[in-house]
Amino acid sequence: MDVGAAVAMAEAVLVEHGLRGWTVVLDRAKKRAGICRYDRHEIGLSRALTALHSEAEVRETVLHEVAHALTGPGHGHDARWRATARRIGSTGERLVAVTAPRAPAPWVGTCPAGHTAERHRRPERVTACGVCGTTFDAAHVLTWRHHGRLADLGEGYRAELARISGAGAAAASRLPVGTLVRVRGAGRFAGAVGRIVKRGRTRYQVATARGLLAAPFALVEAQPAAPPGRGAEGVSRAAAPRGR
Repeated sequence: MDVGAAVAMAEAVLVEHGLRGWTVVLDRAKKRAGICRYDRHEIGLSRALTALHSEAEVRETVLHEVAHALTGPGHGHDARWRATARRIGSTGERLVAVTAPRAPAPWVGTCPAGHTAERHRRPERVTACGVCGTTFDAAHVLTWRHHGRLADLGEGYRAELARISGAGAAAASRLPVGTLVRVRGAGRFAGAVGRIVKRGRTRYQVATARGLLAAPFALVEAQPAAPPGRGAEGVSRAAAPRGR
């Protein structure tokens, strides 16, 4: 829909429903079609999505936001809002129809397996594919393109990527969850013995008798399996005094 015509239509809808102190503005949103700003008495429409949507889709967005204005803050998409929306001609649905056009994202990341992820803002941190795994894995890092061109995301991003890639190359030598280990270094946890319960990007989480701690890979070394009757700290339970 033409964005000028959309604004004129939205302003007419405001007047129709008695919202005479309200205004309509176009904004730069890419993921949501409209917004109701109570404090400003303002209905915002996404310039990008308004231009992509049909007149019927834009009208639905306007009615959705007008229903918010009429019910006031604190209702969200509750039954009162839904009843108001339907009364003025909206469907009363919370979200834009899945069939409505979406604004294309300028940033597209691709993993080695070919899965893609989109961003409307420049990626600041190294990100792994969410389809390939639910936790970060250096083997599934996304490569980003901006408007189809391979992007240079800056020195900080390159440094993080190099560090993570180096850690990923050595991942095969990392200790698996459940391994009995000893923590080296200094501090109150120095010498603590426990078992790995989680492995992150650069650290293990180790459960010890002194508590749970996060230790860098370099400070954790595998230990021989504890003999029968010994706990994670290597203290014989049989030798401990018993209560009465």
